[in-house]
Amino acid sequence: MAGLLLDPASDRWADWGLLDVADPDRQKNGPQAQQAFRDFIVAAYPGYAFHTWAERLIALLQRVADGELNRLIVCCPPRLGKSLLVSKLFPAYWVSRYPTRFCAIASYSAELAYAHSREARHYYRAVGHPLSKDSTAVGNWLTPDRGGCIAAGVRGPFTGKGYALGIIDDPYKGPEDANSAGQRQKLIEWFQSVWLTRAEPGVNGSAGAAQVVVLTRWHQDDLIGWLLEQESGNAPQRWQVLNLPAIAEPTQQQIKFPATCTIEPDWRQPGEPLCPERFPLGELEQIRIRAGSYWWNALYQQRPSPAEGLLFQRAWIRTTARPPALIGRSFAAVVLSCDLSFKGGAENDYCGFCLLGLLPDQEARHPAAQAKARGEQLHPSAARVRSPADPQEGVVHRIEVIWSQHHRLDLPGVVNFLVQTLGSLDQGLSPDGVLIEDAANGPAVCQLLQRQIPGLIAVRPTGSKVSRAHAVAPLLEAGQLAFRSGNEALISELLGFPNGAHDDLADAFCQGVIWLQTQHWRSQGKATPRPLLFSR
Repeated sequence: MAGLLLDPASDRWADWGLLDVADPDRQKNGPQAQQAFRDFIVAAYPGYAFHTWAERLIALLQRVADGELNRLIVCCPPRLGKSLLVSKLFPAYWVSRYPTRFCAIASYSAELAYAHSREARHYYRAVGHPLSKDSTAVGNWLTPDRGGCIAAGVRGPFTGKGYALGIIDDPYKGPEDANSAGQRQKLIEWFQSVWLTRAEPGVNGSAGAAQVVVLTRWHQDDLIGWLLEQESGNAPQRWQVLNLPAIAEPTQQQIKFPATCTIEPDWRQPGEPLCPERFPLGELEQIRIRAGSYWWNALYQQRPSPAEGLLFQRAWIRTTARPPALIGRSFAAVVLSCDLSFKGGAENDYCGFCLLGLLPDQEARHPAAQAKARGEQLHPSAARVRSPADPQEGVVHRIEVIWSQHHRLDLPGVVNFLVQTLGSLDQGLSPDGVLIEDAANGPAVCQLLQRQIPGLIAVRPTGSKVSRAHAVAPLLEAGQLAFRSGNEALISELLGFPNGAHDDLADAFCQGVIWLQTQHWRSQGKATPRPLLFSR
């Protein structure tokens, strides 16, 4: 009998405890061995490709396993391999390090969570670690030391067990799930009432259960959006954040996270792909075209905004492709609107700049009017001819967003930027005014800037940012505003306003539109094109 139990072919559980004999494999592979996570991966998954992004994530997960880090958020594009690392290999490694404790895995469905747990069990066994023979189910498997792994779908039960490591991987099934306010709220309530209540407390002053949340962003108010919003409350969790856009962005365009979070720096130069071995830049550009700007920004750049918009609706956004020859000398008025913040640090607000032009009266731009001005005789049907610049039911936009930028600048940086920008503009785009908000910047700063910047106008705002946005929204809805290419960051801010992480471009945009509409549009003596303007 003893021979059979010691025979690896028959004793498939490697459960030496039946003989009350210390298992040399368990002693060798126990916590005292302190095997590194990377070495574990090499042993459990010999063909694993250690790409640069994976090395960064492995290093963070190592810190979680070592007890140095207990709050980790990972945002990355789909099909990168994040679940293999976070939800399969890492639970196996962690349980091998702590065989008396539990790891919990949650995903959008119980089936997916069980699949992760099954793979974790496989990798745990692949390097020679034993299972308890009385509990080997994929959703709840145990070690001989009575620790192990449990799994369930989000909004499902985690009854009877606590966990020392909790992993939430892709809690949203798809866009319908993520875009449903009711489903998002149910997930948050489950997170608060079930998930957090199963976390083990710290012992003897040590940190409590570690939390790892990994997902591809679907919506600005998803679980990660909610967790980051809670950082402004009385109990910030001080998350470590690894945010991995598919294509690296310039520093000034990178997402701003709460000051209580620690952000892993992006090691790439702007424009570099995240994992060229799997998704080279050319393929990503094709994905960008196929996916469209909204899903590209959300799923691949981790910069979600509402699909339909909040105060500003996506259906209202009009783009224009006016020929370059029409850019200069074709505007009745041009304004450079600025939303300024004079703190240039990496964690401070942006300065937003928006160059807008007011087009001449639409009647003067109609082909019939132009022909009449040349003294040509018109056929009666000419009145029905639509302007080439007007593809939508005869409505011609009046204000055009030429370009928009935002930068983190101190006061000297603002002066230098404005001087260089104004000097580089073509004569036809030289602004009639450079607008800054009087109330926000104070009289001393306004006087200083007015001495340095020709044509600077201090604008006294009326109402709050939101009320000014409500005044501009009908113009956008009526088709009176259009955007040239290159203004995607501004459009994204408008769709997320007022709940987005940044609003500097939106503020500059609204200030410029209101000033052009009030000072120039109405002063032309023409009736306002749509009587509903500014009715909100």
